[in-house]
Amino acid sequence: MNDPLFPSRTARAAAVVPAAWLAAFFAAPLVAMLVTFVRLDDVVRVASRDSTWRVAWFSAWQAAVSVAATFVVAAPVTWLVGRHDFRGRRALRAVSTVGFLLPSVVVAAAFLALLPRSWQYTPWAVVLAHAYFNVAVVVRVVGARLESFDDRQTAAARTLGAAPAYAAGSIAWPFVRGAVAAAAGIVFIYCFTSYAVVRLLGGPRRNTLESDIALRAFGIGDIPAATVLSVVQVLMILLAVYALRVAAGGDAVAARAARVVLAPVAAHRRWIAALTAAVTVVFVSTPLVAVFWKSLRVGDQMSLAAWRAVSGGDVASSIVASLRTALVAGIIGTVLAAATTLAVVRLGTGGRWLDAASIVPLAVSPVTLGLGLVITFDSGWLDWRANWWFVAVAHTLVAFPLAVRVLLPAWRAVPRGLHAAAAVLGASDRRRIVDVDLRLARRGLVAALGLVVAVSLGEFGAASLLSRRGTETMPVAVSRLLERTGDTVRAQAFVLATVLVIACVAALFVVELALGRSRRAARR
Repeated sequence: MNDPLFPSRTARAAAVVPAAWLAAFFAAPLVAMLVTFVRLDDVVRVASRDSTWRVAWFSAWQAAVSVAATFVVAAPVTWLVGRHDFRGRRALRAVSTVGFLLPSVVVAAAFLALLPRSWQYTPWAVVLAHAYFNVAVVVRVVGARLESFDDRQTAAARTLGAAPAYAAGSIAWPFVRGAVAAAAGIVFIYCFTSYAVVRLLGGPRRNTLESDIALRAFGIGDIPAATVLSVVQVLMILLAVYALRVAAGGDAVAARAARVVLAPVAAHRRWIAALTAAVTVVFVSTPLVAVFWKSLRVGDQMSLAAWRAVSGGDVASSIVASLRTALVAGIIGTVLAAATTLAVVRLGTGGRWLDAASIVPLAVSPVTLGLGLVITFDSGWLDWRANWWFVAVAHTLVAFPLAVRVLLPAWRAVPRGLHAAAAVLGASDRRRIVDVDLRLARRGLVAALGLVVAVSLGEFGAASLLSRRGTETMPVAVSRLLERTGDTVRAQAFVLATVLVIACVAALFVVELALGRSRRAARR
């Protein structure tokens, strides 16, 4: 049902903008890929190759092992921040999240800088990097569920004679099972579609489906095979998402659980808590320190030669290209997110459909998105592949769904009574949008802008297909430099990785600051 205080024509006009954008740059490229290149003989050709099954098998088993490694690494700190209250708890949780906020190409570069040569270009380097990258998923998802678990339930079971293992299995495990399944599913999808980490750490002989799509399309020019693999990957992702929803479903008791007061760390466990916190901080910070250290070394000597290259040449141009692309993507993505959330909040059933459509790009990998854009916009006046701003279009598709999720709470928090008061005073629809919605949701808009900029700065999959030499973004430049020989060239890659870390952290700091102020304003 439409909001009577906000005429449907205004909301429908707002909905047209993201709907047209998704139709032009998401739906049309995917349909063009399917119609042009998916043929039965190509499907049979791809399915009959042993290499296809080897790639699919490697994608699956390394993702499964990465999930297990992630839970092993994340379990201690998740238990600590999820079940205990102590000084520095929020800081420790923020530190554990750092790896997930970094661009994947930076994580790969960090482990190249840190690991010994015998570990580089091995599956175990890939698994370790994936664990580092995804610890935050377990801490945030499972830790949030643990915060609402009431220990009195297990205590009551123990009082009635239940063994500790039985009490944990019958009470605690059902409570967190949905969160564990959700976290495992998310981590599996991230690792299954991994591109930059596998490309830089796995070596040329190891490919996931994601990296094999890029190799077939742009390495050997077999676009039909790449398209078939893209379809297979999308179907497998959708299957994983469905399995995730099934595994996390039926969790109503946990979802309704009230937040409880966390207990302080017991005296006899303080050394365990201190050790857990110290190991977590070292695990997160060591790869980043290694990146900066490598940027200062050329061969076996300390040198600032790589940093001097920032002032000119390809290194400087990649920094400018990244900042320019991120700014354009941020503006476009924020406008699209604002129009989408406005329509979602005001249009009722139609808004729910648009909300669901805005999430769909998350089910398609960035490499597949890039491939679709290259195939579709490749001729006549639509040949935009050589334009630097075309990379920003791809980045908008990747980041736009996340910006919508950030902005929706801010838009929904706008009091309806203010619209009624403004309407009584004679304010027009446009005036109410500007003076009421946009003014009160401005912190959410800043957070959405910062998030899109951060995602754009670190995006590698689509940019690796669309960037051109001289206008390539920082992640693409880092990958290219790391794949070349020469101590100075590799040091320049670590310089760019360091700059990328600083830029992404700054953008995400803006997001956190804006969201923090928005929450405080909502509480008031």
